Amino acid sequence: MSSRSKVAMTPKERIHATARGLPSDRVPVFYWIEAHTGCRLMAEYKPSGQWNRDLAAKFLWNRLKKGGYMQAAELWRFLPLLWDIHSYNFANAYGINLGADMVLASYATPNYSKWSYKKGHIDIIDIYNVGRKIGGGIYPDMIDPPVKKIDDLKNYRFPDATRDSLYDTFRRYRKQYPGHSIAAEAWGPHDWTSNQMIGLEKYMTWLIEYPDEIKSFMDRFIDHEIEIARRSIKAGADVVFIYDDYGYNNRPLISMKMWKEFMYPRLKKQVDAAHEDGALVCLHSCGYQMPFLEYYVEMGIDMLQSFQPAAGNDFHLAVDKYGDKLCFVTGIDIQRGESMTPEEYKQDIIACYRIGRAKNRHILGTTHEIQYTMPEDNLRILFKTVGEIQAGYYD
Repeated sequence: MSSRSKVAMTPKERIHATARGLPSDRVPVFYWIEAHTGCRLMAEYKPSGQWNRDLAAKFLWNRLKKGGYMQAAELWRFLPLLWDIHSYNFANAYGINLGADMVLASYATPNYSKWSYKKGHIDIIDIYNVGRKIGGGIYPDMIDPPVKKIDDLKNYRFPDATRDSLYDTFRRYRKQYPGHSIAAEAWGPHDWTSNQMIGLEKYMTWLIEYPDEIKSFMDRFIDHEIEIARRSIKAGADVVFIYDDYGYNNRPLISMKMWKEFMYPRLKKQVDAAHEDGALVCLHSCGYQMPFLEYYVEMGIDMLQSFQPAAGNDFHLAVDKYGDKLCFVTGIDIQRGESMTPEEYKQDIIACYRIGRAKNRHILGTTHEIQYTMPEDNLRILFKTVGEIQAGYYD
C-alpha cells in the first residue's frame, strides 16, 4: 500500500509530488485526447460548458460521422485538427472537465500554418517547411520533407522561436487553470528529424553513412527545442513533454548501441535544460521501452508515458525494478481497450492502478491519444472507473 497525504492538494501539487515519489492525496490523472475524439466527447458525452465550443464540436463531429469517418471529405477530417491548434489545444484542455490534473499544450501553431483547399484536396505546409496531405485517415501525412539531400542538413534553417507571442497558449492556460500542471510539447532528437524532416528510410540509411552530419543536425535541432521549452516554461508551463518514439513491438527501432550514441546525449541535454529552469520532464515514447528504462533513470527523466502493454512492456516488472526512481504515466490502455468488453476494460484499469501505486510513482494516464473509434460503452466505463479510483473505491 502506498502512502497517501491527508492534505488535499491542487492538481499541480499532486503531479509534482507523485513525479518525485512523495505522498499525494490521490493518484493524479492524465488524459491525452485526439481532436476528433474531443469533438465527439463534447457532442455526445459531456459538454465543455462553453456554448460556442460545444456547438462547433457538435457540428464538426456530425459532419465527420455523416461522411463515414475515414471516408468523410478531406475538409471534415482536417478541420477538427486545425481548430484544435488554433483554439488553444481544446481537446486536451477538455480533459480537465473530465478530472485530469495535467493539460498538454503546444507553442504557436507548429503544424498546418499554411494550407489550401482545392477541388476537395488539402495541401499543407507547416512552419518547418514540411509538406503534408490528408491521406486515407484523419492525420496529415508527410509527403515532402524539407531535407532531401545530405547538404540540406547543414543548410536548413529552423523557424524563429523567439517571438514572445508564440507562447500565449501557456499564459492563457496558466491564468485559466492556475492550480493545474501545464505540459509543453517538445520533440526529442529522433522522432521529428526522422519521420518529418528527412523521411524514415533515408534517415536510417544516413545514420550509418553520414553519422557526423546527422549528429550535427540533431544538435542544432535540440538547441532549437530547448529554446522553445525554456520560453514555454517562462510563459507558464511546469512540465516539458518530449515526444520521441524509440520502440517497435518487442524490440527497439534501432540498436541500443546506436541509441546510446545518437539519442542519449542529446535527450539528456534537453532533460538537464528543463530541470535547470525548474520544470519536470515527461518523455512520451511509444513501443517497447524495457531496455531504455535504466537510461531514463540515469539521465534524470521524471515521468515516462505511454508504456503500452501491446508493445510487450511488462508494467509489473518495470514498477518492481524502477518504480521508486521513475514515474510511469500509464494504465489506461487505448490500443487494447477498444477490443475489450466494458467490464474487461474496467478490471484492466483497476489492475494497472494497483500495480502502479505500489511505489507511489504512478500517474493514471492513457497509453496514447483516446481515439474516436473507442466504443461508447468503453468510453463511459473508462471515465467512470477513473472517477471511482480518484474517489478511493479501489484502495
